[in-house]
Amino acid sequence: MSIDLERLSDAAVTAAALRRLAPLGTVRPVARGTVLAAAGAPVEALHLVLSGRFLCSVPLAAEAVPVEELMRGALIGFPDWAADGHHAVAVTAVAAGEVVVIDPARLQDLASRDAEVALLLVALLSVALRRCIGATEAMRRRTVVQRTAAYLLALPPASRNGSLEVRIPMAKKTLAAHLGMTQQSLSRVLRLLRPAGVSVRGRLVAIADPGRLSALVEGAA
Repeated sequence: MSIDLERLSDAAVTAAALRRLAPLGTVRPVARGTVLAAAGAPVEALHLVLSGRFLCSVPLAAEAVPVEELMRGALIGFPDWAADGHHAVAVTAVAAGEVVVIDPARLQDLASRDAEVALLLVALLSVALRRCIGATEAMRRRTVVQRTAAYLLALPPASRNGSLEVRIPMAKKTLAAHLGMTQQSLSRVLRLLRPAGVSVRGRLVAIADPGRLSALVEGAA
């Protein structure tokens, strides 16, 4: 099956990446807390995400600042390998999963011989750029309450018992930095979301009415 290069939605690119690139490497389970990349280190392998969640962070001053989460279909290390060959960010698993470990030289060789794969790699860079632009726009346009609500709604469901229940995959201090606020502000925001049907117990968050929370994100509540 060929890649539909005329409809490069993020979902189409993700599906194409999984189909064409997964056979190039070896599947590896990744435990929560595993570091796949260290900022400044050479890119020695690429990691195609099959499952799990991976947090990218930039070391600033005394602590690392989260900048992006990567999930299924992301090719960890590829933008940095294509740039100068060194990881610009650290990448750590915040939820266990699986990745395909790919040799960059093998991928480069295939791309030099297969135009569709070369275009797929360009599309992956485009998706990464769109994701960064989207995150920046959301940070600028949405309030901290809306950003937090949107993040909770994007998490995979841990269970459904009448309401939606999700699990925050990282420490609340890390999540707060990822959403552009302090940990104290995050605690206040979670309290502000109680009238919208959100209740928190540790890292478990119950959402009584996802539709109402979605309306809040869109500014309709």
